[in-house]
Amino acid sequence: MRIFYFLPLVLLLSACGQADYTTWNCIPENDSSKKVVMVLQQSTMKFGDQQLRFCGSLGLISYFDESCKVGDVKASIAQLIQSESRLAIGSEQYRCEKL
Repeated sequence: MRIFYFLPLVLLLSACGQADYTTWNCIPENDSSKKVVMVLQQSTMKFGDQQLRFCGSLGLISYFDESCKVGDVKASIAQLIQSESRLAIGSEQYRCEKL
């Protein structure tokens, strides 16, 4: 009978170690033959071989950079608008699809 008391606790603790992430396929607007995978995990964006940190959000736009500039999130290298599935990194524009 005691096992029924401990089973929910064991299941709850095992769920704590799981990382929450979202994977996207992103295609450059100027070259639809290429595809780049983007992974959003906690406060990190992995885009191809780049790893960027979340710097903040203003409205619908989330900003990411290698090193965030305090007080100037708009200067970040990457801007993501999840509701429109759009990503801008530097001068490149991407259309992304959540997997």
